[in-house]
Amino acid sequence: MIKRLAHVTLCAGLLAAAGLGALGAPSAANAASPNLLAGKSYTASSAASSSYPDSGGELTDGIYATPLLASAGWQGRLGASGATTYSFTADLGTARTFQSFKTDFFKYTGGSVETPVQVAYQYSSDNSTYSTACTVNQQGAGVDIVSVPYACGAASPISARYVRATVTGAAGKWSFIDEWEVNKPAGAAVPLLSGSFLQPDLGDAWTSAQWTTEFQRMEEVGIDHLFLQWSANSKSHTAVYPTGLSGYAQNTSADVVAKTLAMGNQFGVDIYMGLQLNEDWFVNYTNNATWLNNEAAVAQSLAQDLWTKYGSNPSFKGWYLSFEVDNWNLPTSNEWAKMATFYDTVIDALKTLTPNLPVIVSPFYNTAGGLTTSGWQTMWEYILSNAAIDVIALQDGIGAGHATTAQLAAWFGATKAAITNARPATALWDDAETFNLDFKPMDIKLLKDDLAAVQPYVSKYTSFSFNHYISPQQVNPLYFTTYKSYFQTGAVDASSPTSPTGLTATSPNSMTVQLNWTASTDNTGVVGYKIYRNSELVYTAYTNATGFTDGQLAPSTAYSYAIRSFDAAGNESASSSTVSATTAAGTVYSTNLAAGKSYTASTAADASYPDTGAAELTNGAFGTATYTDAAWQGRNTGSAYSFTIDLGSSKTIKEVYADFLQVKSVYVLLPASVTFSVSSTGASYTPIGTVSKPAVGSADQTKKYRLTDLTGVTGRYVKVEVTPASSAWTFIDEVQARN
Repeated sequence: MIKRLAHVTLCAGLLAAAGLGALGAPSAANAASPNLLAGKSYTASSAASSSYPDSGGELTDGIYATPLLASAGWQGRLGASGATTYSFTADLGTARTFQSFKTDFFKYTGGSVETPVQVAYQYSSDNSTYSTACTVNQQGAGVDIVSVPYACGAASPISARYVRATVTGAAGKWSFIDEWEVNKPAGAAVPLLSGSFLQPDLGDAWTSAQWTTEFQRMEEVGIDHLFLQWSANSKSHTAVYPTGLSGYAQNTSADVVAKTLAMGNQFGVDIYMGLQLNEDWFVNYTNNATWLNNEAAVAQSLAQDLWTKYGSNPSFKGWYLSFEVDNWNLPTSNEWAKMATFYDTVIDALKTLTPNLPVIVSPFYNTAGGLTTSGWQTMWEYILSNAAIDVIALQDGIGAGHATTAQLAAWFGATKAAITNARPATALWDDAETFNLDFKPMDIKLLKDDLAAVQPYVSKYTSFSFNHYISPQQVNPLYFTTYKSYFQTGAVDASSPTSPTGLTATSPNSMTVQLNWTASTDNTGVVGYKIYRNSELVYTAYTNATGFTDGQLAPSTAYSYAIRSFDAAGNESASSSTVSATTAAGTVYSTNLAAGKSYTASTAADASYPDTGAAELTNGAFGTATYTDAAWQGRNTGSAYSFTIDLGSSKTIKEVYADFLQVKSVYVLLPASVTFSVSSTGASYTPIGTVSKPAVGSADQTKKYRLTDLTGVTGRYVKVEVTPASSAWTFIDEVQARN
């Protein structure tokens, strides 16, 4: 088994002693308040009576007055002979999203304290023109000496910067008011995302306006917590903030830690701070004790530095340990013990530094290769018995292709059983994957089903990632619109788009078919089209374009095509009509100029999938469609790498190609692109051309990236530059230059 694609590729129960609330249910201790006015300043159109004054911020201090005339929480105003109207106005600082309102009033007939005739809740974007969200007429009939809430909600969520409560008091009576709330939308009574992982590179690319917009969109759909996935990289000795760690340098243009926490402060979003990333985790795991011990030390030093610099931020609510544990690479109690020791060492240090902050991990499971839920349960019973982890945010594995929705209950159930048996104080959260194997947004319908499948076992739903795969700043806004509708209604759009019409197919050369069609329509909007070649899905276009060029085909071959449209919910249209095209005959170039030639590689093959004898690329041996075939050499990297083949002397080249492997189930992926170039000297290269990833099905297969019928191409050295699709595996077996 090859490791899964980690988050970096894009990708608790009660802490009673510490006094934290349940990590999974909203509480004052650990969850963002839904009340946007909490702690906010406000202005009043008329001052309270000196006998019952506003001692300063009483309406938004979170302290609720008791139903007694002497309670200092009340502020009072005496109405004149006619009804008296007064109002309060608050500035939320920036546009915020809210839907419900509440204010408390006191009724005491014997003291001439009466509830208002009406309370109107209003909002404005400019503090000049106000609109009414909802009104509440007089409440409290038949009761006395009580606190009476005036609560109502808007028909749909509102986004505005300013809010106002206008009170119409009873004539000649006292009006006593206490706490004023403007609350975020609650969302439907269905499983909903409440958090997200943010990778710092994305945040570093945002402007201040984009940061604000992102948190506004998060607020609109109830996101109340955010993981900054890492704050430093202990392999490259870099950090995403101006670190004080010796030997580390900031590699971001902005202080991403400070910006994340500032936005959390402003929007009431809890921030969980990721410690270090190190890509060598996916090489070493627990097998290198010196390396792992050093990483534990780095984590402690990093946490100390972060807390010293940023611990005063109220949004700094916990820690995240970014090394992702799985059951394939930690197969026995020997590895579990080492991992538990790492956790225990780091957690002890974090609890000494910040006793009240939870520590969260996000493991993943593999279901293939004979791995079982019982083995997974045993693994986590062992680790939890030896390490006081507060929260396990379990990756559901759907986007990564590790599991199906039908398998979720068994694996989450096993995790919950491990927690119950070993450490009941640990909370289990769902880390829902919102992407698919193409690293594109997941259908919202599938996301909904995944959330529902784990509901019996988890107390909270976070995600990888709202920010990367649902946010309208990153992907087609229809994904956000569709999820927002689910958030508000609890239902996902079920209407299918219309079928594409007018499909045509023509073949301009021996390797290409050009498709064109007339666009589909949909009640919410079409987000893309699925291209079927010979009845197999070979490409999903996440665009509204009504054409597609199918390249890297075989010459003299007939192909049939049909297409379907789809929307963000995942509803698909019926198929278009089927059309066919036949590619032209191609020229056969029979001489392989690279046969047996020497070459160099900029990046060595992985030791597990080596380049045997440094000759596999030019020995004429092609691998089969399995990654265990020794003809393949593999590299696990997201960075570009290259090969340079020495043909021995300058040659005329008519065709070049490189052969690659796809096995998606173990993250052996075809490259995003391959660029071929030539040189006479080996110093300066002239590009021949670039081949982008061709359209292929999801089955295990080999695929050539080919340029043919070249003209005017001569050189002694051929360079092949490979750009991986992501930080996963690329396998190559043969490069040829022909004439």
